[in-house]
Amino acid sequence: MKSLDKKILVIDDDESIIWVIKKALEPLGYRMMARSKLASGLRAVQERPQVILLDLILPDGDGLEGLREIHLMNPEAAVIMITAHAKMQSAITAMQEGAYDYIEKPFDIEELKIVVEKAFKDLSLKAELKILKKEAFETDSPHIVGKSPKILKVFKAIGRVASKDVTVLITGESGTGKELVAKAIHINSSRSIGPFVAINSASIPRDLLESELFGYKKGAFTGATRNKTGQIQAAHGGTLFLDEIAEMDTGLQAKLLRFLQDKEFTPLGSNESIKADVRIIGATNRNMKEAVSSGSFREDLYYRFNVVQIKVPPLRDRKEDIPLLIKHFLREASEKLETGRKEFSKEAKTLLTKYDWPGNIRELDNVIKRACILSSGTVVDRKDLIIDEDNAYSVKDFLEDKLKRYLKDMTKVSNFKLYDTVLSEVEKALIMIVLKETNGNQLKTAKALGINRNTLRTKIKQYRIK
Repeated sequence: MKSLDKKILVIDDDESIIWVIKKALEPLGYRMMARSKLASGLRAVQERPQVILLDLILPDGDGLEGLREIHLMNPEAAVIMITAHAKMQSAITAMQEGAYDYIEKPFDIEELKIVVEKAFKDLSLKAELKILKKEAFETDSPHIVGKSPKILKVFKAIGRVASKDVTVLITGESGTGKELVAKAIHINSSRSIGPFVAINSASIPRDLLESELFGYKKGAFTGATRNKTGQIQAAHGGTLFLDEIAEMDTGLQAKLLRFLQDKEFTPLGSNESIKADVRIIGATNRNMKEAVSSGSFREDLYYRFNVVQIKVPPLRDRKEDIPLLIKHFLREASEKLETGRKEFSKEAKTLLTKYDWPGNIRELDNVIKRACILSSGTVVDRKDLIIDEDNAYSVKDFLEDKLKRYLKDMTKVSNFKLYDTVLSEVEKALIMIVLKETNGNQLKTAKALGINRNTLRTKIKQYRIK
């Protein structure tokens, strides 16, 4: 760090202590700020000092409470507690709450210099590690590619929530990139130098998921021949991403809720609680409100997770991003699969753009990589794409095509009531088709159409459908 960046804030009501600290540290190139009260000190934290010397007892508040506030406002600052009333428990509590160090008054000036210098060195190393880890993340992990309004909304949400150490719920269909969103939150947070641990709750058998999360002690059950560290403990200091959280059984949901409340958990077969500083990010492709209503997901856990919700749009709702994604996945295929430089023909691009992508980005990625492997030349043609072409012609495309032909000359006719005529004909045809598919079952028809049964009966009567 440059000397101009070395900013220290002293929060202490003893003017003589402030004078001594300034006299000792200012000649070393540190920029000093001092406040005599906790309230004014917390306001000064907004000026982003890297190191804060905080008195344990202040006239307008408790230093430990101040420590907690500082961590919320500036989690990267190193807070050194100073006090003339040293007690074992206060020292233990301060260190548990994340204090960098704890010095007793009257302190040795040389000791203070060493502790402060060490704090700045550690902060510098931490910053370098954060940069290196971010670069590694960007190299090893796919980007969230796109510039459509809907994906820009997701980027903004990530930016707003990343620095706030709160639980996040990411929703969206399978294959939309929910784990990428979780990684982006992690790498842009103060926890970025910590681990990012991901668990898919649906891919692990329910009876094993608890031991995977919380770990176990040797002898906890048959086959437990050694101690196992759980993924919560493995994520200490970082982020735990729980994919498909709606698949957890309610018993495990209760234990997870207790961890979110207390930041403590007990491994299977143990009587000791373990603290873990972990940010939890959950994801699901299910409608969580329906899961709560049906009783398959605890309401209190839902509200714990749903502090902030980020909805990831399906690919069919951001088709303007497909050309960018094609370029991205082509480049990846060329580098990772060593397929050589490839490009798509105009017909192949048209098919990729029109297709509705029920499997979302994951499906697009797989289709492109498979096509790059199968194509013999530098051009990937339509025939190289293994794709369900039934989905390549969307409802929107179908209606536009039919309406263009039907309405070619209708706009020239006055007093035709075009809007009402077209809507009623489309609605009537849709109801008739679904009724036929359900063999006239009105309950199933209403459910398929997403309307209630009384509305359906009214429409049947209105259109004289038999």
